[in-house]
Amino acid sequence: MRIWPIVLALAAPLFSAGVQKEWVPMRDGVRLSATVTLPGGPGPFPTILTRTPYALSAAPSAFVDAGYAVVQQNLRGLFKSEGTWTGFASERNDGYDTVEWIAKQPWSNGKVGIYGSSGPGIAGYMTLMSGAPHLSAGAIQNAQASPYSSVTYPGGVYQSAIVDSWMEARGVAIPPLFPRPVFHRFDNEFYQQDVHAHVENIKVPILHYTGWFDIFTQGTIDFYQLAQTRGTERAPGNQKLIIHPKGHGGRLSGDLQWEAVMPPFPALALRWFDYWMRAIDTGIHKLPAVQYFVMGDAMAKMAPGNAWRSVTGWPPVGTFESFYLQPGGGLSRSGPTQKISSSSFDYDPANPVPSLTARPNDWLNRPPIDQRPLKDRADILRFTSLPLTAPVEIAGPIQAEVFVSTTAKDTDFFVRLIDIYPDGYEALMSSQPLRMRFREGYDRMLPARKNKVYQLNISLWSLAMVFPKGHRIAVQITSSDVPRFDRHSNTWEPVNSYSEAVKATNTVHHSVKYRSRLILPVVKTPPAPPSAP
Repeated sequence: MRIWPIVLALAAPLFSAGVQKEWVPMRDGVRLSATVTLPGGPGPFPTILTRTPYALSAAPSAFVDAGYAVVQQNLRGLFKSEGTWTGFASERNDGYDTVEWIAKQPWSNGKVGIYGSSGPGIAGYMTLMSGAPHLSAGAIQNAQASPYSSVTYPGGVYQSAIVDSWMEARGVAIPPLFPRPVFHRFDNEFYQQDVHAHVENIKVPILHYTGWFDIFTQGTIDFYQLAQTRGTERAPGNQKLIIHPKGHGGRLSGDLQWEAVMPPFPALALRWFDYWMRAIDTGIHKLPAVQYFVMGDAMAKMAPGNAWRSVTGWPPVGTFESFYLQPGGGLSRSGPTQKISSSSFDYDPANPVPSLTARPNDWLNRPPIDQRPLKDRADILRFTSLPLTAPVEIAGPIQAEVFVSTTAKDTDFFVRLIDIYPDGYEALMSSQPLRMRFREGYDRMLPARKNKVYQLNISLWSLAMVFPKGHRIAVQITSSDVPRFDRHSNTWEPVNSYSEAVKATNTVHHSVKYRSRLILPVVKTPPAPPSAP
């Protein structure tokens, strides 16, 4: 029996540890620059692939030491890779071709795992959407695969701060402010990069990892849900989702911090790949499908929440409860009783609501910044509950159903969920917009009739938190958030300068007929805490 390892080692090819540079050919003849790091010893090896828009760095030593070949590749048109950078539009095909190229190499055993975070994570999700036959597993952190709704045009509004700065850093010439594609519909170009268009190609187990204040939070959750329920082959039932209380890259700016013991993503990824690619029982497949941190009062560590939860799927079992906007600025579980009631504000594009940040240009995070510096602005409507007499725990997707009218042909509405602390601190927990012209779908544009009432359904993404006793739940509604988002000119056609923009009087209705409300996913019985990941 002991002779077999010797025989197998002699029969297998021997590979020297080290790094080699490769040109990986794509189907259109373009070659992408890559480095291959081999662990040394007898091969062939399982391979971890990272495809990145950033400069290539040393391969993660943990993967190499564990016996994996590591391939790191620059995306098309970036650094030494040939071709033209297309902003991830070509990454499904390029990812497919790269995976299949790896499988043909003499040092490869044909099993390829895709690994990445942020930009490499997005390229990783695109590769997972390719359906490449030799993909075995994926581990993705802080990424999305719905570029229109997740990052470029959330709610149909151009998220200029992050898109412009990130693309400009990749060497893409950003067009001047005018003209700019501020009224872009969801078209075929975006659809072909969207996970919904390729869900049948998601065929492998994937570890998904994100934070509540990451710029891509909902995109990660969406990918997990689709792969878990509608993927094919080994994907259904073999997805894991972990959501911590931080932002992009595991950090969080601002005054409020949640000190969760976060499982390190690289270590989890290694266990994930070991199980699915090497049949090593690391125990990671036994973890609950979803583990998430439910945030509580960040200033009182023993407050309800501030703990990990585990559930069999997302969202957890709960009840969607309505909190109605009230005349006079209240927010209550009881619907309004007035036959006619509304609140209005004037939105002036020359004086937009500023985006508050803890650090300059920190657009990859959505931190819970205190909104009190904006308290004197008349262009923000505020609806606030009484101090809570009992904690309210939520976990799942948050919706706002608001009835609005405007004097403009088109404008924006931003809905913001605020947790007001007993000392008055206004923590911004979520904020998302909707452009009026896209109220019936992102694939069409419809002008608004002056002062006609329309229903807007605005997704505030998913969240898990406890509003403790004594806190107040608040909804704020405005029409701008600059510079995170482009300001709307309140015109139907794009303008040549903001001197051509017009003011708009925007109105939110809260009456018996127009019951504007916040819809929260209330959890009555908190799930059990998970075992340590």
